[in-house]
Amino acid sequence: MTAVPMRRILFAVAAFAAVLIYLTWWVTYAGIHYMPRYRLLAPGINGETQGTTVRVLSMTQSDQLANVSGGQPAPPDPGAVWIVAELEAVRHDPAKEFLCGSELIGPEWRQWPTASVQVQRATPFCPLDLAVEAPVRFESIFMVPTRYADQLSGIALRDDSSAARTPVIRPPEK
Repeated sequence: MTAVPMRRILFAVAAFAAVLIYLTWWVTYAGIHYMPRYRLLAPGINGETQGTTVRVLSMTQSDQLANVSGGQPAPPDPGAVWIVAELEAVRHDPAKEFLCGSELIGPEWRQWPTASVQVQRATPFCPLDLAVEAPVRFESIFMVPTRYADQLSGIALRDDSSAARTPVIRPPEK
């Protein structure tokens, strides 16, 4: 059996170390730049996203969603509850389009997207086109596991075009 030259061993170790350094750098970079970063605002404070000011008027928990057209109320999945957030938005910048990208934030920054429900509500869902400087009230509805319903942080106003921390808005304290 012939001895492996030391040069080959050192080359293999150097290549392995270079790959390990690159992977460590990439995981760190991705953790900083691709994980959502949040900025929790005080209760009742407005959030700003996409040239629009948004505030939470109320957040309520419910076991059923009422249907104003007289149809059956919508129950959540087993072990879950509905969280209904009433929001108000005022668009300030006509050049920017408000896209209604909101998520409900819970403990340890868990996220729940808006739920698609097949009921007609008294308050409309997020409008696609907001008039400039005209306040518009709308609802965002989320389905959350019951065990997290009393641990919610607020609503994150997602704006993927910005590198700034995502504002998390909350209803005013009672």
